[in-house]
Amino acid sequence: MYMKHAILPIVVFSLASYAISVPIIEKFTDSRDHQTYKTVKIGSKTWMAENLNYKMPGSTCYENNDENCKKYGKLYTFGAAVKACPAGWHLPDDQEWTMFKTFIEDSDGKEAAWMSLKSRDKWDGSDRYGFDVVPAGKATDGFLELGVSAHFWSATEEDGDAFGWHLAPPGDFSRDFDISTNMYSVRCLRN
Repeated sequence: MYMKHAILPIVVFSLASYAISVPIIEKFTDSRDHQTYKTVKIGSKTWMAENLNYKMPGSTCYENNDENCKKYGKLYTFGAAVKACPAGWHLPDDQEWTMFKTFIEDSDGKEAAWMSLKSRDKWDGSDRYGFDVVPAGKATDGFLELGVSAHFWSATEEDGDAFGWHLAPPGDFSRDFDISTNMYSVRCLRN
């Protein structure tokens, strides 16, 4: 009888720990074009859990192919990216991306963060947080790295260029100072 009571708290604790790690996915509809996006709360912030796919000057589909936008969202120049998020949302700045990276790496470790962020069905990741990063590639002098890497703009700029955040082989989630005419994906953060 005593053994049954001793085991119960351990089982309940284990189930409670598992429930906390399951992402809660919600939906948001952009009133500008009525597209619906998944959203997810990571830490204390709510992020779009899909790449933005809002058509505007300075945006394009990978290789100008509309089918790529359906799967990966649009790519944006920095000038377009800072204006692309719908009302109530914004392009995350460098500090917000840094906090996001720190939260993921503190939870999973630096090496595991790569797999935890990658899409389960469109890439080969675990998508542990429901952030669903897809390998949308980028555009610089041409279209590059579709199926290989993901690149996101931050809102932080210096001297006309800006910081981009990159999820790329061999497993890095890193930041670089990038040319503003490059075209990357956009993830919006709720205000």
